[in-house]
Amino acid sequence: MGPLISITKLRFLLQDGIWRERRLSAPVCAVTGPIGSGTSTALECLFYVLGLSKGDVAEIPPMTACKELQLLCIISGVPWTITRAPASGNVVFREARDGGIVKPFPLTGRNGKPCAGDFVLELLGIPRAQRSGARLGLPQLMRAMYLQEGTISTHLFGGLSTEERKLVFDVLLGLRDEELTRLEDAYTEADRAHAAPSRLLSQLTKRRAERGLDHPDLVLAEQSRKQVELETARKTAQGYQEQLSDIAAQRGRLELAVGQARQQEETARKAAEKAQQEAEQAATELAGARGYLRGLKHRAARRTHCSECRQELPARPAGHCCQCGQPLADSEGGMRQDELDEAQARIDLAVLTASQRRGHYAHAVQLVRQAEEKTQQTEADLARHERDQWKPHHQRTLDAENRINYLAGEIAQLQERLKEIQLLIDLTAQVEPLKQARTKAREALDAARRERGTRRKDRILLWSQHLLKHARAILPNVDQAHIDPDSYTTVIGHKSFDICSVAGGERILHNVCALLALQDVAHEVPDTLVPPLLVIDCPGYGSDTNDLDRTTATRLITQILGQAHDDRTQTLLAAQSLPAQDAATGVRRIPLTYEHRFFDDAPHGTGHAA
Repeated sequence: MGPLISITKLRFLLQDGIWRERRLSAPVCAVTGPIGSGTSTALECLFYVLGLSKGDVAEIPPMTACKELQLLCIISGVPWTITRAPASGNVVFREARDGGIVKPFPLTGRNGKPCAGDFVLELLGIPRAQRSGARLGLPQLMRAMYLQEGTISTHLFGGLSTEERKLVFDVLLGLRDEELTRLEDAYTEADRAHAAPSRLLSQLTKRRAERGLDHPDLVLAEQSRKQVELETARKTAQGYQEQLSDIAAQRGRLELAVGQARQQEETARKAAEKAQQEAEQAATELAGARGYLRGLKHRAARRTHCSECRQELPARPAGHCCQCGQPLADSEGGMRQDELDEAQARIDLAVLTASQRRGHYAHAVQLVRQAEEKTQQTEADLARHERDQWKPHHQRTLDAENRINYLAGEIAQLQERLKEIQLLIDLTAQVEPLKQARTKAREALDAARRERGTRRKDRILLWSQHLLKHARAILPNVDQAHIDPDSYTTVIGHKSFDICSVAGGERILHNVCALLALQDVAHEVPDTLVPPLLVIDCPGYGSDTNDLDRTTATRLITQILGQAHDDRTQTLLAAQSLPAQDAATGVRRIPLTYEHRFFDDAPHGTGHAA
C-alpha cells in the first residue's frame, strides 16, 4: 500500500474575505444532499486544489469563484497545506510545521519542469512512467482513486484507455518494479553492445563468401609479389624520368633557338620595311627635283602668244619682253641660268640617293629571306625532336607512372583485405564474450519476468477474488467475477464492462467493486503502491426515480460505508442520502440542502490559513 493519507480539512476564502472550512477527518466522510446542492462540487474541489483543471475535473463556478482554496492533509505522517488561487495558475505545497518546506508549482509543466501533479505523485511515492504512448500522471492516477459523477455509470475507471489501464495498474500493483526495469535496461544494453559487432561480423563473412576471397596466406604471397613488381616499376620509371629530363633540356634549347630565329626574322622584316620606306621617299624626292627643273625650263622659254587674249605675239628685239616689248633687266638672264644649274644638281643628288636606298632595300629583303629560312629550319628541328624524341619518351614515362599507380592500388586493396581478415579475427574474439553477456542478461531478465508473471498472476487473482467478494455482497447470485489480466477490464457474472447497460447501475457496480477490491489487495500486499484514498460520487442512491434497484443500491452503498471500520483507507462519498443509521456507523456526515450549500454555508474557519 502507498503512503497513508488523511484528508483533514478543506478551507476556502470566498469573495467576502471570510475563510470557511469543511472538516473531512474520518475514515469515511459522506457528503449528502439533493442533486444540485453541491455534493459533487465537494469532491471535485479536492482534486482541483491539487492542480487538475477542466478536462479532468469539473470547474464548477462556486469553486472557481473562491479567492483561495486550501486542502489540509497528512501524508506519511507529514502535515501539508496545499493552496490554489484560481487567478494565479499555481499550486503551493507547504509543510505545516516549523521549518517546513514551501514549494510552488505551475499547473502544467513546461520545458521538462515538474508541475503540481508531478509533485503529488512524488508525495505518494508513485514514479512517473510511460509506455506505448501512455503516461502515468495525476490525471491517470486520479481515475484509479476517484469515480466521478460524469463517468461512474458510463466509463470503466473514468475512461482510462487500455494502454493507460495497463500502465497505471502495473505500477500500482507493484508489477513494474525498479529491479525488472534495471534488468530490462541491462539486457537492452547487452543486446546493443552485441548487435553492432555481430552484425558487422556477419556482413564481412557473407561478403567474403560471396566474393570467394582467398586464404590469408595467399593474400600475403600476392602482396609480396606485387611489392616486388612495384619496386621494379619505380626503378624503371626513375630511369625513364632521367632520360626524359635530358630530352626536355634539349627540347628547351630547340624552343629557345626557334624563339631567337623568329625574333631575328621579325627584326629583319622591320629593317626591310624601313629600307622600303626610305627608297620610296628617295624616289619621291627625285621626281620632285625633276618637276622643279621642268618648271624652270618652262618659265625660261620665250612666250609666243599673249597670256590674256591667247593671240600670237609679234617679234620683239633681243633683250625685250615678248609680251609687252619693254627692255629686260640685265641680271635676269643670269639668275635664271643659276636656278637651272641648281635644279640639275638637286636631280643628280636625288638620283644617287635613290640608287643607294634601292640597294639597301634589296639587301634587307635578302636578310629577311635568310631569317625565314633559319626560322623554318629551327621549327623543323623542334618538330622532328617532338616526334622522334619527346613524345615517345614522355608517353613511356607516363606508362611507367601509371603502372606504379596501378600496382600501388592493388597493394592497397590487398592491405585492406588483410585488415578485413584481422578485423574478422578481432570481431570473432570480441563477439563471443558479448554473446555470453547477452545470454546471461537475457536469462536474468526471463527469470525476473517469470517471477513477475507469477506475481502478476497472483495479484490479479487476488484482485479478482476480492472483486467477486464485493460483487456477491451486492448481488448474491453472482457466480463469478474477475479482472482480465491483459486489459484490466472487469467481468462480473458473464458480462464484461463493455457489454453492460448504463441503465440499472451495472457499470456503477463494476467500477465501485473494482476499486474496493483494489484497496483490499493493497491491504494484503505491502509492496503495492495503491494510494489508501477512495473517492466515490454516487448521486443516484436515494433517488425515487432512478433505475437502480433500491435493495441493490443499498447494498452497494453499504459496501462503501463498510470502509469506515478500516483506519488504513479514507473514503469520501457523495450521495443523495445514506442507508439506515446502523449501516452508517462511524461515518462523518456533511448534509447539504438547497438552502445550506457546501461553500456558501460552510462554518467559518477557526483562524487565518497557514
